[in-house]
Amino acid sequence: MSLQQEQRMLKALNENRNYHAIQIITTNQNFEDRYGGSVSAFFRSLKNGLYSVNGITNRDYFKGISGVYFSLEDLDSYEIIIVYDTTIKRLHKVQVITRLRKLLGYDIEVNFGPLDEYLSRINEMMGIRRRSQYFGDNYFKKLDSEKSLR
Repeated sequence: MSLQQEQRMLKALNENRNYHAIQIITTNQNFEDRYGGSVSAFFRSLKNGLYSVNGITNRDYFKGISGVYFSLEDLDSYEIIIVYDTTIKRLHKVQVITRLRKLLGYDIEVNFGPLDEYLSRINEMMGIRRRSQYFGDNYFKKLDSEKSLR
């Protein structure tokens, strides 16, 4: 994602006071074992899965939810922040935790709150993702490809 897209996204998030966030923290190994490290596969299971709690599938429970998610893989932890619009759908904390534990197991940390509480962490996650540097052989391949474009 480019810097301009990230800035537009953050501006849009800041303008809407109805956004809330769910922060999920698990281990890298747990996330790798269950979803092969793919946050999109996890989110598909969460939003469209047929797992049910109290007879209501995830597909029905999360129907119509709108928002964005951010993920960050650290040395030993995997963090996902899901930002959603509460005017479209209000989520019940116990229901969401139960559904997440069905997908990721009981060894997870789940936090809820208004978006304001998570904006600094989201900025940090976006900054980490944006900062990249080629090294080794890839650095020289990048230089060669830039020269050939001139």
